[in-house]
Amino acid sequence: MRFQSLISPTAFALTAIVLFNLQTANSDPSSAKSLRSKTIETQYTTVTLPLKTQDSPVLQSQEKATDEAKKPFRLSSRFHLKKGTNQGYLIVKFELPDKSYIYSLTQPQPFSKTKITVANSPHFSLTGKRSFTPDRNPKIIESDPDFGKRLEKHSGVVQFFVPIKVNETIAANELLIKIEIDGQICDETTCLPISREKTTAKFAGFFDPTDKKTGVPKKATPKKN
Repeated sequence: MRFQSLISPTAFALTAIVLFNLQTANSDPSSAKSLRSKTIETQYTTVTLPLKTQDSPVLQSQEKATDEAKKPFRLSSRFHLKKGTNQGYLIVKFELPDKSYIYSLTQPQPFSKTKITVANSPHFSLTGKRSFTPDRNPKIIESDPDFGKRLEKHSGVVQFFVPIKVNETIAANELLIKIEIDGQICDETTCLPISREKTTAKFAGFFDPTDKKTGVPKKATPKKN
């Protein structure tokens, strides 16, 4: 599977949101129920995984495993809306420990790709291709020296986003979006499963795509891994 090497304009819309603190503004009559512009502090979940061994090439038993192998990481989510509209982005953020990584959304088997599941609701819908996109490309290893397989890894801080539309049945600041995460988190010696870890996305403010500070940059060069 070829992984797209360039980040789409939509991805840069998200990157702009991430790089700058959003200055929110009141929505106009065309937006989902009128509400005062407000930025909500992101709520993080620190996930500590129980050490668990399985018979697979990825989840290997480690005799020297300690509490450090449990790999706590930070998981959070939020959504933003474009100023004057009821459309924007739902974002899931991973903050991984040093030397740790997760697999991409498109990681081939037998390794467990990261999976993001959004609970159904009558108050919003995913739009576009209705699939998450990372804010930066994963590191690609075409043939891992240990397993001889293609690996697609994300490390450090990575955010996944998907276009969203909030229905007129609810004000944006009242909407809660339930999300579950599945996959694996690994370091140089051990991999542990991520199973149905939960995060709840709340409204985190409007963004203005025409603003020089928060809008889409005219020219952008994708980062190399």
